[in-house]
Amino acid sequence: LSYFFFERHWQDVGRRLVISVAGEIAHISHQINQVHSNQLKIDMVEITGNNHFGAKFNYTAGQKLPNNLLPHSQETRLDIALSKSLKERIKYPHTFQIKYISREVEIFVELPRGMLSTTIPIKRIYSSTFYIFIAWMITSSLILLLIAVYFLRKQISPLKTLSKAADAFGKGDEFFPIKERGSTEVRNLTRAFLDMRERIRLYIEQRTEMLTGISHDLRTPLTRMKLQIAMLNQKDAKDGLTEDVVQMEDMIEAYLSFIKEKEEEGIKKIDISKLIGDIILDAKRNGDIIRPNDIELVEAEIRVGAVRRAITNLTSNACREGKNTEISLKRSSKHALIIIDDDGPGINQKDYDNVFKPFYRIEGSRNLLTGGLGLGMTIARDIARSNGGDIKLDESPLGGLRVVLSIPI
Repeated sequence: LSYFFFERHWQDVGRRLVISVAGEIAHISHQINQVHSNQLKIDMVEITGNNHFGAKFNYTAGQKLPNNLLPHSQETRLDIALSKSLKERIKYPHTFQIKYISREVEIFVELPRGMLSTTIPIKRIYSSTFYIFIAWMITSSLILLLIAVYFLRKQISPLKTLSKAADAFGKGDEFFPIKERGSTEVRNLTRAFLDMRERIRLYIEQRTEMLTGISHDLRTPLTRMKLQIAMLNQKDAKDGLTEDVVQMEDMIEAYLSFIKEKEEEGIKKIDISKLIGDIILDAKRNGDIIRPNDIELVEAEIRVGAVRRAITNLTSNACREGKNTEISLKRSSKHALIIIDDDGPGINQKDYDNVFKPFYRIEGSRNLLTGGLGLGMTIARDIARSNGGDIKLDESPLGGLRVVLSIPI
């Protein structure tokens, strides 16, 4: 659209310039025809034309059009416009020659008694300012575009940093450095994120401290209960109470151990396949057989101890429920997928969400021998999410349960 607009504009401007020059030549030709017999008047007409029209006119009596001019192809806009305008304004035979090197145009008109030669600067019929305007417009547009890109990058940069901070916070990095910068709106957004992050951090810290304190406080009455149980004479009652106390102690120790790992451990980049190899060896020493299946090399930044604990919890559950357990490690576009399959009885789909609830056990009992404490899956998913991942359950090709632990890479 811009091309057609400027093309039409150039044609209009160029045509008006050429028509003006053709009219001037026609006027001088008419004046010379009227005074053809008086050389003095012819000279006066030439001088007048030279002074007023910015051209050089020269009349030679008895001369015809030159036949030694280089032919012009009329392929350029200037050739076409000049030829057309001269035909419209000058009724006598004529021709012209454009000298691009000297930047001049020579126009020859054969009058009844001689030839009029006119030399004009090419700028009289050619608007060079058009191209200057185009160059200026393109240059200005590029400069404005660069300025816009610069300021846009300045505005996007703090948003990228904010996005990284939010992603890091989701992965457990509570102190990712971020400053308030950019426009007023971006600064307000950053400030709101920092306030929200601090409130969440304080809430989690306060809750953790409270639960840790409760867990520590429970140790004292549990110790007294163990002493009192030891003094009982009834063996059945004594065994039942002892089992309950041991279970409560294991719950407290499991929670305190989890909190300790979460508070003390930092993020480290490791090869997850090596971590899985170590877990398989540990399980073998404990009498559990885990068969590796399709282990790819995948590196990720994780809390090694916490992730190790999560995988160990999941593999222990699989080994306890089934006779055959397999573990796989695959890479997706953004995650490392740790897949654990067993051939046990599996879990009903309606319980997929319930098993992640604290102390939830499918068989509904509190017997340690049949299902553990009910915290393993809860702790495993909490670890996965604190590292930016998650845990999903599905049916296993082996016939039991498939657990998929995803971790960002």
